Amino acid sequence: MIESDKASFAELMVGYGEMYNKAMTKSLMRVYFSALQRYSLEQVEYGLGIHSQDSKHGTFMPKPADIIRHIDAGQPSVDDRAEIAWMQIVNAMSRTGAYGRLQLDDKQALAAVKNMGSWQSLCHTDLDKLQWKKKEFMDLYQNFETTPIEMLPSHLPGIEDMAAQKKEAGGNLAGLLEKMNARRLENK
Repeated sequence: MIESDKASFAELMVGYGEMYNKAMTKSLMRVYFSALQRYSLEQVEYGLGIHSQDSKHGTFMPKPADIIRHIDAGQPSVDDRAEIAWMQIVNAMSRTGAYGRLQLDDKQALAAVKNMGSWQSLCHTDLDKLQWKKKEFMDLYQNFETTPIEMLPSHLPGIEDMAAQKKEAGGNLAGLLEKMNARRLENK
């Protein structure tokens, strides 16, 4: 949730507080908001709704951990997400190969592939060794679970991207050398 969600969150919590006969003070709402901040308002509302329908625990006001448990129960596990990402990577290997760019929405997967060497080296892996690469990928994916998303790559360049960058850098270097030679001639 973000700061602009606070009013909607407060309204939601007051409503559930009334349902459970629990007064929702500002300090209590601040504690709930802080504990649930990594989730969207929709996820929190979902977690509260599922809790209220739980025949075993739904008779008491949920603690943040109860809401999180319900939210996370509807989410795929880290292993499930890693497995899905690996299937997308294998698909991209056959579709674009080392020449194309690996573009995935899952930045953890991109970071894992980058740490395995490179997209190109993964694409050139022998089929009989691919099962070991998958194990390495799964372990690395798990390691990146707690890395802030903004620190993870948004894509991995393919051979074509790298060739274009090299050509661009070479053009920039040639222009720089030209300017240096021109200045040297001017100073003579």
